Amino acid sequence: MTQFGYRTLGFGSGGAASVPYNIEVLVVAGGASGGDTHAGGGAGGGLVYKTAHEIITGITYDVVVGAGGAAVTTMGQGNDGIDSTWTINGGATELTAKGGGGGGFNGAGGNDGGSGGGSGYGNTGGSETQTGESGDSGTYGFGNDGGAGTAASAYQTAGGGGAGGAGDDGTEPQSGNGGIGKDLSSVFAPEGDSGWFASGGGGGWSANGASQAGSASAGGATGGGSGEGGNSSAATANTGGGSGGGASNWYPPNPAGAQSGAGGSGVLCFKVLTADYSGTVTGSPNTRVDGDYTIVEFTGDGSYTA
Repeated sequence: MTQFGYRTLGFGSGGAASVPYNIEVLVVAGGASGGDTHAGGGAGGGLVYKTAHEIITGITYDVVVGAGGAAVTTMGQGNDGIDSTWTINGGATELTAKGGGGGGFNGAGGNDGGSGGGSGYGNTGGSETQTGESGDSGTYGFGNDGGAGTAASAYQTAGGGGAGGAGDDGTEPQSGNGGIGKDLSSVFAPEGDSGWFASGGGGGWSANGASQAGSASAGGATGGGSGEGGNSSAATANTGGGSGGGASNWYPPNPAGAQSGAGGSGVLCFKVLTADYSGTVTGSPNTRVDGDYTIVEFTGDGSYTA
């Protein structure tokens, strides 16, 4: 018996049998982009976290890390993030984090996704679609709905949902803040990183001079504001954060539009007893040792052979 897994002996052949052991694993999908013009924030990607996921020696597991939703440069809906997956080589997909839903624009609602996108003014936010079973060693699937926009005098937009909380509604004079993500700094964050994953983006500054852009928690992005040509910034890569929504393109006049930045790409991390870690990987993941454990961080596609 080990602290974080177990070994068994093979009998009959004299060799070691295929052996199951456990990893602690985090799968984060790509975050969405906010919409362009009077736009809601993009949602953070769905997040799956398992405290003990069983894998088997000799089996190769494929990793796909979802991209963030592309920036929107003309008036329109935000783009959804892409799913991230952990799959048995040539077999079934065991873990899937769903991509975040794009933010709405003008009067359009946000898209559904791992978390739901924030609405443009006067509509509803998208719904979360991430699923997971709770339990001591079960799959923890995290996602929340996007906020609703208001059609009051200042036309506030809404924040995208995050893994830890729903996006805020737009309420005069404030566009909605992005939903909070999940803080897993104690388990997976590399040195110098915040450890926040799958935060939603803030709603864009909208039609009235008194309106304020929505903000975001770590990893997401603040909505576009009047002082920046109406454009929002991109979310942080490999956090699954949503980008902010674009602002008004007519107050003050902004013929170029009010663009959104891209959503943040996803990530897949696992933590395993170093005694169990095979070291057989593809895709050049980042690895580091933390006490008795090795932490492996995939920021792009790859594989691990247990």
